[in-house]
Amino acid sequence: MMNIPGKMIAILLLLMGTTVHAQQEITFKEGIVGQWEGQGTLFGTDAAFKMHWTTTLNDKFVKLSFQNQFVDKSGTTRVMKASAFYNLEKKEGYWFDSRGLMLPLKLEPAAQSLTVWWGDESTEQGKTVYTLLGKKRLNVEDYVLKDNSYMSFGKAQYQKSSVEQGQN
Repeated sequence: MMNIPGKMIAILLLLMGTTVHAQQEITFKEGIVGQWEGQGTLFGTDAAFKMHWTTTLNDKFVKLSFQNQFVDKSGTTRVMKASAFYNLEKKEGYWFDSRGLMLPLKLEPAAQSLTVWWGDESTEQGKTVYTLLGKKRLNVEDYVLKDNSYMSFGKAQYQKSSVEQGQN
């Protein structure tokens, strides 16, 4: 049986451990900022991915600069580039890509993930799910809306290559 000082020390250690754990938790916004490189699949073939996330415009937005590259079935190397601006507070944003598309975004931010619903009735539609796995790993899954159901067309695992400050 523990004496009073022993119980107090045990409680203090428990509280300190909880405080340290709470201080180590970072938000999705804090964790995503930086350079990321990934490998995965796109349209059923191997693909390489790059992402660069920064905060910008007085921290009102998180900006994504994105690129994917794969070889299609004809043997042609395809590269798609994009930029997106996410307003995590308003849960909306816009995507612009090298295909000439501009897509409205609806966001569902969570502690360690972000689900982005993209497009509307006049454009292609789908969703992308970003999930942080610790401080240096990220999984991304992409789906397109087809015949009223979401079909997977891309998956990638990323490693963070650098952390950068925002560009306000």
